[in-house]
Amino acid sequence: MIGTEKTEADAAKRLDAFVDAAFAFALTLLIITGGLPPATMADLATALGRIPAFAASFALIVLFWMQHRAFGRITARRDGWATGFSLGIVFVMLIYVFPLRLLAEGTFHFVFGQRLPGRGLITSFADLRTLYVVYGLGFGLLAGLFAGLFAAALRAPDLTDAGQVEARLTVRIWSVIAVIGLLSILAAAFVPIQLAPWLPGSIYGVIPLAVWLLASRQSKTVARAQAGAEA
Repeated sequence: MIGTEKTEADAAKRLDAFVDAAFAFALTLLIITGGLPPATMADLATALGRIPAFAASFALIVLFWMQHRAFGRITARRDGWATGFSLGIVFVMLIYVFPLRLLAEGTFHFVFGQRLPGRGLITSFADLRTLYVVYGLGFGLLAGLFAGLFAAALRAPDLTDAGQVEARLTVRIWSVIAVIGLLSILAAAFVPIQLAPWLPGSIYGVIPLAVWLLASRQSKTVARAQAGAEA
């Protein structure tokens, strides 16, 4: 029995180490796709101009990585479902990094009045629509995979009561985020992009509000349950 538990713990550590390495590689891809190393001062200025887009992309990838770390914190068990979802996250992330970089750099280029690098990345409204759709597919798939990952955690025998509450809340959050990604795709596909090129991207701005509402509701539910137990 002890040997079996040790084997499962070792397998979990190897899986988590693999996922961590894959996220680190995704960040490497993010840097590589930004362009060649600067060879002149002009190249250096261009590279420095990409820092805001890189920072935004970096922050989002780190957010996904931290969520996988949170999963590892609430349970040390990795069944077939958890392993499959983790590997799926790695697979999608290594593809998602490319549209993420394009969208981030194109956005900062537009927001800062074309003073930052990004000219020529998006040459038409059709390109913008396609990029929104591809980005939304990657984002929505990652959100759905994380919802499935934390749903798998709910079946873990070592899950504590606090871990169960956290896992249920996280499943709801990622499910809502996946729906928001789908709404962005629908906006890009069916709303004339010429009339509102900002609309598919601005839909993602709803995410912080949705997370706050879900977390607030969860806190109130837990508080009522604790008050009922004390009574």
